Amino acid sequence: MAAEDARPAVLLNPIEGDPTDADSHIGGPLLWPIDDEWPTCDADGEPFVGALQLYQRDFPELPFPAGADVLQVLLCALDHGAGGPDVRLVWRDSSSVVELIEEEPDPSQVEERYVPTINVFEPIRYTEHPDKVSGGSKIGGWTPWYDSGPLVFSCPECGSVQVQTLSLATHEPSGDDVEWEFGNEGNLNVFLCEKDVRHPIKVHVD
Repeated sequence: MAAEDARPAVLLNPIEGDPTDADSHIGGPLLWPIDDEWPTCDADGEPFVGALQLYQRDFPELPFPAGADVLQVLLCALDHGAGGPDVRLVWRDSSSVVELIEEEPDPSQVEERYVPTINVFEPIRYTEHPDKVSGGSKIGGWTPWYDSGPLVFSCPECGSVQVQTLSLATHEPSGDDVEWEFGNEGNLNVFLCEKDVRHPIKVHVD
């Protein structure tokens, strides 16, 4: 196996827990300031569901832009085609959050398969090769293609290659699934522009 085929990866390895907004987690409360409007879906007007929060101190492998130390992933928990929900990323500076939102908005309708149980992480760092790809939730590594890949995506804003950055899995290697399902029990994969992570993202469910 060629050296260039080796990619660093972090298996998130979710486990049951009781996180606060100051923790990295799946499905728990987000560090959301009271004066920041909660995002709604352009297609149906429903508020997004807080799905994932990752702090830079826990996951320095993520490509945090300058001035940000928290990545928040929100889902419009309705089917938006191709077996997946709409996805919104928020890069945030935790030190700028003074007063938190009193209550996160509750969508009037959701697909329960897109709403995870609450988990914290026991991350596992490793090197991944394309001939042995983990299907679990992870940062980096290789895309777990099942039906449609491998595919290459380009940034619609600058034309740069979009890089596999985050993969959320229906099934975890540990067997401790978080009770969401993407596509035909596959993964929701998020690709970011290699030049600027704030450029439009690509989401592909496979």
